[in-house]
Amino acid sequence: MVTSNLTKIPRRPRRELAEELKLEAAFLYPDPFFLTVTRTIGLDSGHEDVSLWYVLAGDSEQPTWFDGAEFNTVEWFGFDAIPFERSDPHMRRFMNKLQARLGI
Repeated sequence: MVTSNLTKIPRRPRRELAEELKLEAAFLYPDPFFLTVTRTIGLDSGHEDVSLWYVLAGDSEQPTWFDGAEFNTVEWFGFDAIPFERSDPHMRRFMNKLQARLGI
């Protein structure tokens, strides 16, 4: 019997992507690619969030739904155009790791 590594991916990442962006997850790697701990700021400040980052395939031509009450906009960026100054504080390290893995 042949089984896919994708069956090992927990349901939560799939569910979050479906709830937040109405997309079906197409995982490039079955395991989390990156782990971060971030101190929260703003209305929900004072604790630390632990995040598991997954790498997904996507289509920048596909319309993306998002909750306007939760997000202002959703945009695609090329690797050389990511606005790190207004992104997650760990985004640069994530992209460095991803580019090294992809050999680019």
